[in-house]
Amino acid sequence: MTFSPKDQLLLLELASLDKRASALSHTRESHPTHDILRELAGRADDLRRAAVGQSAAIADCEREVAQIEADVEKVTTRRALQQGRIERNEVPLRDVTPMQHEIARMTERLSDLEEDQLAAEERLEAARAALAAMHNEATAIAADVEAAKARFTEDMAEVEQEMRDVQAERDALVATFPAGLIGEYDYAVQRNGALAIVEVRDGVVVSPGAHLSPAELEAVRLAPADELYWTEDTYQIVVRTS
Repeated sequence: MTFSPKDQLLLLELASLDKRASALSHTRESHPTHDILRELAGRADDLRRAAVGQSAAIADCEREVAQIEADVEKVTTRRALQQGRIERNEVPLRDVTPMQHEIARMTERLSDLEEDQLAAEERLEAARAALAAMHNEATAIAADVEAAKARFTEDMAEVEQEMRDVQAERDALVATFPAGLIGEYDYAVQRNGALAIVEVRDGVVVSPGAHLSPAELEAVRLAPADELYWTEDTYQIVVRTS
């Protein structure tokens, strides 16, 4: 395709704006806040998993306490029943001694159950306290996240404004492009990124990171001024200046 030398110069302006936008984007994306937020997100995920496990532990403790309470109720009821029968003389004399032994065993059983119940309730209390601490830590992490985001917004205010300005300038510049030129530019960028446009000034490559062979430089020199010159191997666009 052919474009006037003046129109081809627009490609250098556009490439410069895109490089500036890329640099601003890198500044934003490399801000330390991103690492902080990733670290906080990791901690929050760890806490959520731990809280799920802790909730399961609490449920286990609650079931254990409930089972012990049921056993206590069962043994207490049985002991009271047998003791009442003895006190009401409802037990044959030959069965009194065995029943008293049973009552004694139930008393010992109740003592053991009460110790087990106390230990289980202590475990339950500790598990609930641990879960509450996790919730408090999660709240603190959420506050840290919001604080980090606020600092990032403040730190990036000028960068964000400059990015908007660059985008507006780019839009205005592209609006002046002749038909087809932006498509050629986009294709070159797709192939070569930031090295899409090569400036050759008075026969010398001046674009950082770009290189053309002597033979190609000669081909550039001989090409018509309105020819949009593409490098043979890399499909970069060469813009000639003087």
